[in-house]
This record gives sequence, C-alpha cells and structure tokens, in this order.
Amino acid sequence: MIVVSVVLVAQISAGAIVARVKQQELRIEDLQASALLEITTGGEVKTRRFSLSMKREGVNYRAVIVLEEPRAMAGTKFLIQAERGKRNREWAYFPDLDLVRSIPGKSQDDRFLGSDITYADLAGGAHLDDLLHELIGEEVIDGEPCYIMEGTPRRDIVYGKFRGFIRKKDFVNTKALFFDRDGRLMKEAMLTDIRDLGDGILLAHRIEVKNATTDSTTVLTLSDVRVNESLSSELFTEDALSRK
Repeated sequence: MIVVSVVLVAQISAGAIVARVKQQELRIEDLQASALLEITTGGEVKTRRFSLSMKREGVNYRAVIVLEEPRAMAGTKFLIQAERGKRNREWAYFPDLDLVRSIPGKSQDDRFLGSDITYADLAGGAHLDDLLHELIGEEVIDGEPCYIMEGTPRRDIVYGKFRGFIRKKDFVNTKALFFDRDGRLMKEAMLTDIRDLGDGILLAHRIEVKNATTDSTTVLTLSDVRVNESLSSELFTEDALSRK
C-alpha cells in the first residue's frame, strides 16, 4: 500500500528478514484511512485530501482512492490492482463524465496529482517477491539499528533498484531510497510516526518523500486508520467505482 510497501526488503539471511517483513505486512487484511498529501515545490505548498481503502487477497491486493480536495476534483476515484509477478493495473473514475477509464501502463510512472509519489508507488511499487534481495550493511536511523537492504526488480520498471532500512527490533521499514536504472538517486522516503494498531500491526502514519533531482517534497499523512474490518471485495471493482 502506497510507499509503505515499496521497499520492505531484507536478508540476515536475506530470505529470513523478507519472511519477517512479509509476516508483518500480511497482518493487515484490509485498511481504511483518511489521507492528506502536502506537495511543496519552490516554496509553494499544494494540498490534496482523499480517502484510502485497501483489501488484501493473499500477497495481492486492491486499493481505492477517492479524492475530496481540491474541490474541483472531488469524487474522482482510482482503483489500483497489485499482483505478484505482474505490472500494476489502475483505473480512474471521472464523476463529471460518469466514466471509468483504464490508466495506460506508461502512466503508472507519472506523478500522482503532481506529487513525488507515482501511480505505481500508490499500489506498493514492486512486490517483495518481484525483487532480488541483498543485505549490504547496517545503519542507525533515528536511534534504531537497521538492516540496509537492496532490492533489484526482476522485471522492467522505472526504478533500477530500491534500498530499504529495516528496523531490527520489529522488521518495519523506516527509510527508502529509489534509484534509476543508471544507479542515480531519484528520491528518498522517510517513514515515521509508526503506530501499533493492535495485534502486532505496525504502520507508519507519516511518509516524507524528497525528490533528488528537483526541489519538491511530498508529505503523506494518514489519520483515522482502521484495519481488518472485513471489507467486501465488491468495493474494489471497476463497477463499484461508478456507484454513487
């Protein structure tokens, strides 16, 4: 979901930490939250508000985003489908046209609402099983010892590799670096305000993404988070997008 699962990678043995990260991730069967997106470019700040719903189907999942602000785009919806071994699929619903359209594959790497988060990032980026993992070191982040892991995509996507900083104590990702295919840093994400939602579910409620090639920064903040309320799969279909 969104940037939180883009780079949850590891090895202690590599496989051992990946398994623990997956175990943590799979505790969330479904999720609902309110989201605030703050985009800062050249000193100008733009805000976007939307609701987020997610339903997991094993290691695959679907997410629905419903825009609330800006008011001119209120009611616009996005359906995101992430499946292991496949490129993410997205659809958009435009209320003014009462029309659902598929988002072409090349658009998945575009910036979502002008932010530093892509459409593909919203769907979690690359699945853990779609990456080749390697432990490359250790580092202390905000006082917490972390494993530094690199993940190289098994298939062609906009990123050439990911680097994740996984807390040793609970296998939660606290920092992520995104590189292009030539090894140049594209952006950095810091995942903070990690809260215990019960039953061992840990989730970052604030993600700050800094673009390494521009002066833009995006902060995504989650609130009113609810998990594992047995959301119906029918809410995550193309037909459901156009329902009032």
